[in-house]
Amino acid sequence: MTKISATIVADSINEQGDRLTSVLVTMPRIILSEMNTHRMLSKNTSSSRAIPFKKMVEAVQNDPFIPIAWQKDHKGMQGTEYITSQDEIEPRRNDWLDARNDAVKRAKYLNEMGITKQLCNRLLEPFMWTTMLITGPKSGWENFFHLRNPQYELDIKDQSIYFKSKKDYQEYLKLNGFNYQIPDENWKFLNKGQAEIHIMALAECIWDAYNGSTPKQLKAGEWHIPFVDKIGEITCIPIAKNSPDYKQVLQGTQVMVSVAMAARTSYTVVGEDKGLDYEALIGLHDRLLAQDPPHSSPLEHCARAMSDEEHGSYIKGKIDLIDIDEPEYNGGIYEPKFSEKGWCNNFKGFIPYRYLVDNKVSI
Repeated sequence: MTKISATIVADSINEQGDRLTSVLVTMPRIILSEMNTHRMLSKNTSSSRAIPFKKMVEAVQNDPFIPIAWQKDHKGMQGTEYITSQDEIEPRRNDWLDARNDAVKRAKYLNEMGITKQLCNRLLEPFMWTTMLITGPKSGWENFFHLRNPQYELDIKDQSIYFKSKKDYQEYLKLNGFNYQIPDENWKFLNKGQAEIHIMALAECIWDAYNGSTPKQLKAGEWHIPFVDKIGEITCIPIAKNSPDYKQVLQGTQVMVSVAMAARTSYTVVGEDKGLDYEALIGLHDRLLAQDPPHSSPLEHCARAMSDEEHGSYIKGKIDLIDIDEPEYNGGIYEPKFSEKGWCNNFKGFIPYRYLVDNKVSI
């Protein structure tokens, strides 16, 4: 059975200390709308409009999403009580799968009547797993973790301490001499978080992956490229390795392949591993840009590390006229705070490929 998971596919830090991280996640499609509220994070998601109907039916029949826990009915957005008896859980699980079977039956009937997959697949969405590529700056991830992570409560000497993951909780216990392993079935009762339980599970996976990753140091002009380790050297580029321009051309080609891989997320079923046909991927990249307007969202994950000059030139927000006694006012010139510097679209310290394309700037 597919599980909620998160894998770091690119993690970079620039010369100014700004971090940019790309994560490939598997999650239940039911939390897609909540993920999409986080606008500081750039995203590409597998699409039920793009995936062939027969593939989608096979996916929900062979590997359906089933809730990770069964909360009791409650007021408000978040419950605190769970059904724990297996004698009670099993019939509810069976009811969920019966609903899946009914949805498949109705979707097949519509498909046989000649109805588009864009509608037939919609009936299957509650039972789908989906893949999402997410890229964001440190502040974007911090906001996501603050709002979506679990809050596992530990009571010590009449004081509550909260942890954003089971791993952090257990490590704290170990460091303080408690060699006690919390049983899996007990974690939900320790969790005081207010987010939906599946997005909390996803946030916890990303949190552990994010904190376990060491960002790669990039020099000014170097690129943050998701999947670059998988892409590797590209043999079809028309330049010799000993050429002084080889690294620049290689990175430019890797960017194009990475963009195409991000776009390919839209029509890839969870668990399906597509190979790397470089020429086909470069062709897909070119078709994305050739559309009018361009199909731009896959261009948001690759980004170039800023130079010091660029970092001081890209400013976030409005600059107000201020009193000359303010320390930022220096001979009539406003000096932005470091927190205001280096912002380009939703990234800090990095210029997204989409920005360069939209503004017709060469990479």
